[in-house]
Amino acid sequence: MANPVKIRATVKSVIKHTDSVASYVFEPQGRVPKFHAGQFLHIALDEYHPDAPWPESRVFSIASSPAERHEELAVTISVKGRFTERIFQTLEKGSECWLKLPYGEFLFPPDRHLVLVAGGVGITPYLSLLKQMLEEKSDQAITLCYGVRLAEHYLFSELIERCEAELPNFEKTVWCEDGSVPGEKGILDIDAIYATAPTGSLFYLSGPPAMIEVFKKRLLDLGVASECIRVDDWE
Repeated sequence: MANPVKIRATVKSVIKHTDSVASYVFEPQGRVPKFHAGQFLHIALDEYHPDAPWPESRVFSIASSPAERHEELAVTISVKGRFTERIFQTLEKGSECWLKLPYGEFLFPPDRHLVLVAGGVGITPYLSLLKQMLEEKSDQAITLCYGVRLAEHYLFSELIERCEAELPNFEKTVWCEDGSVPGEKGILDIDAIYATAPTGSLFYLSGPPAMIEVFKKRLLDLGVASECIRVDDWE
């Protein structure tokens, strides 16, 4: 793993998905260390000086592929409190901030069937992997199970549909509570997800803490070994 590096960055673009969810693409002003899909970075809004302590920051999953790291770094942010509200209010195209990366062990082995379970903005830790798979034309077996409340919450649908069209062993099912997205109507069903997963699959859980807690317990009750369950606590 690369040692974390502090980098000044400029906001290259901002994409507002909803009133409370946006993607930020940063142009790094220094050399970016290698990172792996699934890792995260820190964002600090205040000025940083090398001889001073690191300012207040929050962590966000890296949404760009590792191959893009010298050109851009992307994150997707949901307003959850004071700091993320400040990001929404202050960061715009041309703004500067500080990044510190890479961190995290939410990694994806290339030789296993991966079942990626995402609730809402919990899709973000998987974006780097999906982009990397498209770049590499990967034939790894991936099952994405994505739960959203409404059609407008189905983030990165174009990326996901492209994966389904171009990757031979990629499958996805979307659960939408009001049925406005093709797929399953209702909430994510961990029993249904488990029932269709091949033996030996690795299960990845990302989303609201309550969802993760319930799903992890259920998988353990169903006999999935704890080492085959990976959790990303993004709240």
